[in-house]
Amino acid sequence: MSRKKKTRSLSRVHGIKTGSISKLQRAEGTDRQTGKRVKNKVKSVFDKFLDENPEAKKELIREQAIKAKASSDAKNKAASELNAKIRAVREKQEARQAARAAAEKDEPTDLLDLLEKKDLGDFY
Repeated sequence: MSRKKKTRSLSRVHGIKTGSISKLQRAEGTDRQTGKRVKNKVKSVFDKFLDENPEAKKELIREQAIKAKASSDAKNKAASELNAKIRAVREKQEARQAARAAAEKDEPTDLLDLLEKKDLGDFY
């Protein structure tokens, strides 16, 4: 069985090599490593642009909604086309089965049925 890989060492996070993680966390308060990631997150240029221009943010949201609607419409159209094809194939199969059943009912299976048939044709 494999062991879980250690992601952070005490020496990297706290600057010491020995000790209990829980004691260090209680003494320090919050974890410095995660605090940096959450509190001092640097915004990208695009995020700054969106913060400065609320109308651009609204436009972006509207464009995303339009794209989502268009993609869902395309998916619905493809699904409806697929359903139509499936329905057509099923109807063809049902028609073939009905024709086979009708042909089987019309054809007599034994000689007595052939003799009872009014239309004898070439059979004497």
